Amino acid sequence: MFGVLKRNPVSVLLAVLLHGLILFFLVYGIDWAPTKPAVPKANIVQAHTVDAEQLRQAAAEEKEAERQKQRQREKRKQAEEKKRRQAQEQKRIAKQKAEQQEREAEVKRQARLKKERLAKEAKRKAEAKRKAEAKRKAELEKKRKAEQEAKRLAEAKRKAQAEAKRKAEAAAQAERERALQMQLAAEQNSREIDRYVAVIKQQIERSWLKPGQGGDQLSCVVQVRLIPGGDVVPGGVSVIRSSGNAAFDRSVETAVYKAAPLPVPSGTLFESFRTLKLNFKPNS
Repeated sequence: MFGVLKRNPVSVLLAVLLHGLILFFLVYGIDWAPTKPAVPKANIVQAHTVDAEQLRQAAAEEKEAERQKQRQREKRKQAEEKKRRQAQEQKRIAKQKAEQQEREAEVKRQARLKKERLAKEAKRKAEAKRKAEAKRKAELEKKRKAEQEAKRLAEAKRKAQAEAKRKAEAAAQAERERALQMQLAAEQNSREIDRYVAVIKQQIERSWLKPGQGGDQLSCVVQVRLIPGGDVVPGGVSVIRSSGNAAFDRSVETAVYKAAPLPVPSGTLFESFRTLKLNFKPNS
């Protein structure tokens, strides 16, 4: 009953008022209409029965209405729950989709980063390879130039050695020829000097006067200083190895002065006669 009162207070209130009015009319007999013959008591009982039936019917209707409302509330609740679940599902799907998109975006980002990393690595390797190749070519070029320079230096050294050898051989040949010429000249000069010395001795011997007895067996060495033309320098005759006989030595000195001018060569050969040493031995 209290549940019905809470759910439909207005209907219950109207029912109570209606019953109260009926009870009032029955108790106080208020007659709002013209006087009529009294109604039998059977009618009163019937009115009470009708009112109770109406109350039950009203209560049943009220209860049915309440059930309808309860069903509607349940439907609304179910609809709201369904809507909430659909919203949650949509939210979940949207979240999954967002997460999927995020994962796909992350996969794409990782793929892009990997591609960029691989591209950078490939570029770095290509640059390293290019530098290594350039370094290798530079080293080969340096080695080639070094080999060329070494060959050039070796060839220059070989040519220099060959030229030095040629010059040395030429110089040696020239020296041999010069030595030969000098030897020939020396031999010729020696022969010439010997010839002049023999002539000088003969001329001095022709001017010599033997001092006393036994002079033919003596000899001495005199040094004579001459000037070009064969003249004897004054005081230029001296005995450097005596014969042991002073008279013989003086006779040789006198003969040298008397024989002047002595026959001497001219030119450079005369230099051998500026200071002439003679071994004077008569008839030798």
